[in-house]
Amino acid sequence: MGALDGRTALVTGGGRGLGAAIAHELADRGAHVGVLARSAAEVRRVAASVGGTALVADVADADRLASVLQGYGEADIVVANAGVVWPLGRFADCDIEEWERALTINVTGAVRVVRSYLPGMLQRRWGRVVTISSGAAKAPGMPSANAYSTTKAALDMFTLHLAREMDGSGVTANAVRPGVVDTQMQTFMRSHSREQVGAEFHERFHGLHERGELMSADESARFVVDVVVSDANGTVTDIRDVR
Repeated sequence: MGALDGRTALVTGGGRGLGAAIAHELADRGAHVGVLARSAAEVRRVAASVGGTALVADVADADRLASVLQGYGEADIVVANAGVVWPLGRFADCDIEEWERALTINVTGAVRVVRSYLPGMLQRRWGRVVTISSGAAKAPGMPSANAYSTTKAALDMFTLHLAREMDGSGVTANAVRPGVVDTQMQTFMRSHSREQVGAEFHERFHGLHERGELMSADESARFVVDVVVSDANGTVTDIRDVR
């Protein structure tokens, strides 16, 4: 018997990387998992591998997202993992439309998914909301990643505020900072030149990769799902503080 037998989960950004690893970990602990992301091929591959449901949608597309979530039905667990790290570089040089889209994906998309499932969780008096945060949410943020740092800090505050509202209801909300994980996001970050992102950013992330200090997605996923199965509420937990 798994800790999550009989529970239904939904993971956004579940088509690859950390999201896919979280989907596998949830399934291993007994949950039925809805895997949601933009790429149909990736979503279907992961969903098939965990015996779950493929949900193809961009969290930034409100109408499509609402339709897909309605079709999936109720969920007891939401892991809001979808996120983008762009635009990178100096804020003064960034494309403001890209910055706004990052806000929509990283914050509004998560909020819409949580809002869709929260009434059902409250009615059943059990639910788990976990948002995937980042060390970039801590002041002064991640260099050359103004949008990412800002939106992750906003997501933390949303989560903490929600936890306070839900206290004692049987529904919990927690944010998890999963470490610097070896995913395609890291590859994307390293693809930028020193001139594009600055020396501090360039040296930090190339250095982590070269020294073999990136975390595996599986290790981070286990940490995330440990929070799901716990009774914690209103926490922002950084894996680097407990490793």
